[in-house]
Amino acid sequence: MLDEVISFYSFLGLNFELTAALSILQVVLIIFALAFVAHFITKNVIIKHLRKTFLFRENVIKEVFFEFKPFENAAHLVAAIVIYSFADLITTDDSSISWINESVGWLEEGGVIYATLAIIWFFMAFINLSNSYYERIKKDHQPSIKGYLQLVKIIIIATAVVLIVSMLLDKSPMAFLTGLGAASAIIILVFKDTILGFVASVQVASYDMVRVGDWITINKLKVDGDIEDVSLNTVKIRNFDKTVTTIPTSALIENGVQNWRGMTETKGRRIKRSINIDIKTIKFCDETLLNKLSKVTKLKKYITDKTEEIKSHNAKINAKSEDLNGRALTNIGLFRNYIYNYLKENEHIRNDLTLLIRQLQPGQSGIPIEIYVFTNDTNWVNYENIQSDIFDHLLAALPMFELAAFQIISDTNKQLPQA
Repeated sequence: MLDEVISFYSFLGLNFELTAALSILQVVLIIFALAFVAHFITKNVIIKHLRKTFLFRENVIKEVFFEFKPFENAAHLVAAIVIYSFADLITTDDSSISWINESVGWLEEGGVIYATLAIIWFFMAFINLSNSYYERIKKDHQPSIKGYLQLVKIIIIATAVVLIVSMLLDKSPMAFLTGLGAASAIIILVFKDTILGFVASVQVASYDMVRVGDWITINKLKVDGDIEDVSLNTVKIRNFDKTVTTIPTSALIENGVQNWRGMTETKGRRIKRSINIDIKTIKFCDETLLNKLSKVTKLKKYITDKTEEIKSHNAKINAKSEDLNGRALTNIGLFRNYIYNYLKENEHIRNDLTLLIRQLQPGQSGIPIEIYVFTNDTNWVNYENIQSDIFDHLLAALPMFELAAFQIISDTNKQLPQA
């Protein structure tokens, strides 16, 4: 074809150099025009028709395909094939301008590089599509595959770069890789974070350490919030104060991570809090106090049973409750039993999980009565309200047992007077 174009310009009386330049330019423009038309028809006619006729009845699949358009990116491959196939049009039998034939190889290499890039665009779009589809259909707290897909992207891009550079340098890909081997130390240094991130991602996924949506706490890094994204190199966490923290994936391995996923899965959130009782208010119960507390429904049966048990025991050893030789009920013991029965009947407390009321070691702040239970609502606001209601009630109930919470006045460092 080039010879015919040269003949046409020569017929017009143009000089030889201008004729050769215009002829090459015209043929190249014709090849590019054919590539553009092929790309346009493939993208706007063939692919659009196939999509309407065959593809994707499911709404989710349709949405992600419309969003990422993988086949539209693949349409560039058709244009690359056209450029490569028609590169032979730039040939001539005229020996005086045989150098023009060398441009065929350049155009063919350009077509191959364009095809390689088109394939990369297709795979990148398809990988993004796959990740988007998985994120939309996956169930809550299923592991993310974004990190693995990013690794696949890196492998594809690295392979493409090796092939393209090898073509441009007219070297074998193996020879190029051999040269990279000599620079491996520099490569490892440059991609250190990526390598560490990949290793950490494999460990995180293998041990199912974290997932998108998990609430995690890393005290060392002052992280306390929900995971929004887990990628090959980074983990994005939205803290409860609405700030966003981004940490390297390897930080999950290097630092102690507290994952609250178990709380969500069991649908129970722990309450572990103490009421510090003033030791001076602890005493044996007299008849007046026992009669008063016997009117409390949650204590009536316990007091009756225990009183009979104590009387029987004391009778055997010929002792009385008033002296230390016999057994007697204490106000703090009755208070512990009341807390247990109160929480056991509370509609917001899980009875199938640990329900424990225990007395801890006395200290400078009195004797702690620790409550260790689980609520049936893991929502933070509801949980705090449930916890507050429980302790409001118990603190208000203390005077009924002739007990008092331990408290220190900060300016005098003296205990408050008892009511």
